Amino acid sequence: MLKVENWQIDKQKLIKDSSMEKFSFTSPERVTKIEKIVISSAVSQATTNKQLLDNTATALNKITGQKPIINKAKRSVTAFKLREGMPIGCRVTLRGKKAWNFLFKLILLYIPRIRDLRGISPSGFDKNGNYNMGVSDLTIFHEVPYDLIFKNQGLQINIVFSSKEKVENKYLLDLLNFPFKGMIKITNKQTLN
Repeated sequence: MLKVENWQIDKQKLIKDSSMEKFSFTSPERVTKIEKIVISSAVSQATTNKQLLDNTATALNKITGQKPIINKAKRSVTAFKLREGMPIGCRVTLRGKKAWNFLFKLILLYIPRIRDLRGISPSGFDKNGNYNMGVSDLTIFHEVPYDLIFKNQGLQINIVFSSKEKVENKYLLDLLNFPFKGMIKITNKQTLN
């Protein structure tokens, strides 16, 4: 059975060696690294139903093994019945071993459970070179209990890198076998359920 620690060590060595060769770096310190992973969820119905926010926080806790921080509104918006300081979402920041553990599960366990997967969009990189992806269905996370009630609840996953170069950061994710669109090949012999 593949262990997270072995996977992390193997992948970090592969990333260092391959990136130094591909980008002609002279120092291993120049190779891009994953600084942190931020998982967040905005709960728009939290103003009327606090239970949905509590359920989302519980789900994030189960998924990451870390207690989420509750995000509060920075200003009042009368159209949405939102007052400054009201809880509207939650987030978790993972670093080091916890970030690699989550990435391991995301690539090998969670993403393959997405219904009708055709690959993840490679255009999710922002101007700082960080990768952002949304997950619209919390049932792909096997840690989330089915008795929690959600209303169209999803998560935003933001992978923050040490480099601002999108090419380097995408290459790192490619080496981790991140299933970008175009990388998943379906032959005539394979059938989809």
